[in-house]
Amino acid sequence: MRTHMSGSDSGKSRSSGIQGVFALSRDFSVLLLALMVVSLGFGLLGPLMPTFRDILGMSESELGAAYSLFAFAYVFALPPSGLLADRVGRKRMIMSGILLFGVTTYAMVLITEPYQFSILRILEGVGAAMVTPAAFALTLDLVPENKRGVAMGAEGTAQLVGGLAGPAIGGVVAGEIDFYMPFYFAAALAVGCAIIVSFIHEPREATHSEEKMSITTMFGAWKRNASNNNALVALTARGFVMGIVQGLWALGLILFWTDAISMTLSEIGIAMSIGMATMVVGTIPFGMMSDKYGRKPFIVLGGALMASGLAAMIFASETWHVYLLVAISEFGAAMSNPSVGAMLADVMAKEERGRVMGAYQTVQGVGNIVGFSALGVMYERISPKAPIIAGAGALAAATSIIALFVGETHGAKNVAESDPEMQVDLADEPFEYR
Repeated sequence: MRTHMSGSDSGKSRSSGIQGVFALSRDFSVLLLALMVVSLGFGLLGPLMPTFRDILGMSESELGAAYSLFAFAYVFALPPSGLLADRVGRKRMIMSGILLFGVTTYAMVLITEPYQFSILRILEGVGAAMVTPAAFALTLDLVPENKRGVAMGAEGTAQLVGGLAGPAIGGVVAGEIDFYMPFYFAAALAVGCAIIVSFIHEPREATHSEEKMSITTMFGAWKRNASNNNALVALTARGFVMGIVQGLWALGLILFWTDAISMTLSEIGIAMSIGMATMVVGTIPFGMMSDKYGRKPFIVLGGALMASGLAAMIFASETWHVYLLVAISEFGAAMSNPSVGAMLADVMAKEERGRVMGAYQTVQGVGNIVGFSALGVMYERISPKAPIIAGAGALAAATSIIALFVGETHGAKNVAESDPEMQVDLADEPFEYR
């Protein structure tokens, strides 16, 4: 830490302490800004995929397969990316992943064949995997332990705020100015974001050994925690189902809005931004209520709203119907998501949260692969409404898992944190990636 020169030792100590707090706050703020900017870049491209499908002459099956390749690459690149974040530095990994996204986004305007699009989606999945564990680990490095819950909430909000503007801007710019302009804009944002990250003062020594992950250590930690609290099994099953829902929902809805309702690029962008805005407004208040009143009621009620809003989408025939139903569904997401994250933290041993969350995210990523792979087949061979119906059914199933098999965890002492023998086992467990 730098020493602030002053006229007295006590003044020096006070100034140094103030400087340390300011540096921490500054660096974390820079990280939040970077995440917001890269989320904006991702959001710009969402409404453009149906038109991009038509330009390349892709079928719905090919588009779904290309999206599943993103999830496939992300899942398998996640453990080695966590290792590299420890070995070469968090900041370098974040910058490299963001720049890879910028290169692949720029390359989108140059491709002419579906297979080229698939290759770029794989590279984007690798880039996302490079950023995710490194950003998580850097947050742990920069933020005091007693502020990490607030920091994770701030990260989620920053990404939502960035994603809020992206779809609307991307849809309007593509529809009113030039279709390829958002791709150039997103690539430029990626470069700017990497420059922003370069200003972060990364701690020289990282001590968060729980982030040194492999498939073996992640699922070994998950197994220990699941045997200690069966709620983790139900939550992970819900995570897998929600991964499928994300694959069916996100891309399936955009295709449905384009083909069945004839929404313009601008209207699709506005619909997506309405969803993001609802999430931004609701996530923090519902997170606070979850801490006060418990997790389960908000997960169940929020899940029911999400499933109902999605199921009703098959009856939409006007753009305003879509806007209303998106708001209802995302209100349910804002209600349930903070409680799901809090419940996961409730049932994990503190010493192993990093690795258990790695296993959980891997399972959810596999669900993404299943959802994206099934999307095109269902859309083409059954009906454009089929992925929406399946997604609503899967949401209902995921909500039922919590309602039927998980008790309230808020205020319950985690056995893994209270059992001395369990704590010894955790301490003896090797953390190294092998």
